[in-house]
Amino acid sequence: MKTYDRNCNAITIGSHVMIASNGATGVIRAIRGEGKTAEQLRRSDCIEIEGCDGVYCPLELVRLGFN
Repeated sequence: MKTYDRNCNAITIGSHVMIASNGATGVIRAIRGEGKTAEQLRRSDCIEIEGCDGVYCPLELVRLGFN
């Protein structure tokens, strides 16, 4: 599954991202977006990041690198 970060960069499982609010970094391990449209997915808390507790909204994330 693919969605987009706050800068409209594509992010998928395995993408290295930074959480904009606190600067923590990690790798996306799951995107929980079954049954959601692309717009709903981008605005809902649905991304799990390895090494970070909780789920995050794609608009809170910034992709690092090209994966």
